[in-house]
Amino acid sequence: MDSPSPPSIDGAARLRHRLDYLAAFVFLLCGGYVAVLVWVDHGNGTFSRLSEVWQLMSLAIVLVSITYLFRYWRWHWLLRRKGHHVPVLPGLAGYLAGFALTATPGKAGELMRIRYFARMGIPAERTLGVFVFERASDLLVILSLSLLAASVFPTLGALVAVVLGFVCVLFGAAAWPALLNSLVRVTERLPGRWLRRLARFCLAAALELRSCLDLRAFGQSMLAGCLAWGLTSAVFVSLCVGMGLQLDPMVALGIYPLAMLIGALSFVPGGVGTTELAIVLMLNRLGISTPDAIAVAVAARLVTLWYAIVVGALAMLAAESAHYKKAKVIY
Repeated sequence: MDSPSPPSIDGAARLRHRLDYLAAFVFLLCGGYVAVLVWVDHGNGTFSRLSEVWQLMSLAIVLVSITYLFRYWRWHWLLRRKGHHVPVLPGLAGYLAGFALTATPGKAGELMRIRYFARMGIPAERTLGVFVFERASDLLVILSLSLLAASVFPTLGALVAVVLGFVCVLFGAAAWPALLNSLVRVTERLPGRWLRRLARFCLAAALELRSCLDLRAFGQSMLAGCLAWGLTSAVFVSLCVGMGLQLDPMVALGIYPLAMLIGALSFVPGGVGTTELAIVLMLNRLGISTPDAIAVAVAARLVTLWYAIVVGALAMLAAESAHYKKAKVIY
């Protein structure tokens, strides 16, 4: 009779499978994007324009990396105030690992963090609650920055109404005990054990979200969001300036956040294509030629979305490797 495989061997096999899936995901995503870029480059000279500002893009990557620290500081602070002492570096790796799957509708793939923070003793519903609070706070910050570009997006009022309505309903439901109590009773009547477990998990996350709805937490979260997304917007403006585009700096500050909102509402994974198109169309309205607008849009996405995916993949590898080594020592 064959003996069961040691835990270390099983862990190594699972790690290899996860790395294979991650590599395939990143490869296909990047490959498709590069293929589209090659097609767009024909007649537009996008690659040649990017080669002219590679030093500026390198600096932009440094600034974008700083925004990750602001966002992680918020995440770490929210968990610490709930009594969790998260190790700084492992926590940072777990947080950044979520970026590997950031190219999903609504960035839902970032819930991969549940896996890594569970290893630190943090319940899944607590991680989900903090994630939802973080996303909602970021929505408000990004929406506020988007108002700077109102002149190039006539229907911004409708977009503002949709986003504010969503956040108000979300926070209102979490803060309304009577509603949550009613949902608890409904949950117990749902058919199927799996569906009841899922509903209970979502309700537990709503309760965790409620605990974040105080003035101090909201203020800290908005501060971190303003620093992070304000700096990201400044990176976009610097790319425009570096490529010689003549724009009103205040209007330019709002273009990238507004394009992100449009991309998110399109529910295209990561807003790939839709965000770039929004940037190009808004720049066109400001008198920028299409080739220049495409070059700026691509440069901005390379140093934000695609850089985030690479950072997330590396952080995921680091987190899995550290966990595997720890498990190997134990067994």
